[in-house]
Amino acid sequence: MDYQEIDALALKAKRGDSSAAGLLESCFRPLMLSAASFGKTENYSFEDSLQDARLAFLEGIQAYDETAGAGFAAFIKPYVYQKGQNRRRKCLRRLTRDVPADARAGDGDGESLISLLEAPDADIESGYIHKEELERLSAALRELTPEERALLTAVYGQSQSIRRASQSLGIGYSTLQYRHSCILKKLRGQL
Repeated sequence: MDYQEIDALALKAKRGDSSAAGLLESCFRPLMLSAASFGKTENYSFEDSLQDARLAFLEGIQAYDETAGAGFAAFIKPYVYQKGQNRRRKCLRRLTRDVPADARAGDGDGESLISLLEAPDADIESGYIHKEELERLSAALRELTPEERALLTAVYGQSQSIRRASQSLGIGYSTLQYRHSCILKKLRGQL
């Protein structure tokens, strides 16, 4: 394919001919691959760079001005390289400024997010440990008999004293007190 045919395809693609745009894309695929690998950074994947190069190529078709005196092949190469670099820079700038050092944590006391993360009393993993403990407790509670669960529901779920629970469940106070301590020992053994 010579330069005149490429220019003619570019004009057709600019007018909306998708088959001409597809043919141009296949002809200039090596350019897009080269532009994608050019200046690649560690925070930006090759696939993202390739998509940026392809998008720049498609934008370049629309931006091509045949009256400027340059052919499409001469115009598109710097256009794709420059637009791809600009997109990567913009993305990297956005990544670095997403959480500024003086960002407010949103708790109303004026502490910054960084100071909260660096605080020695901030224990991030305690939430995960607490969740695991709750899962183990839930599994242990499922192994209790219905009568044992009823006792725990009365004492802890309905905030009844053991004496009040003994009255509502119809079981003697000392018996219920003994069962309560046995249930707690059983649960501690499973946790």
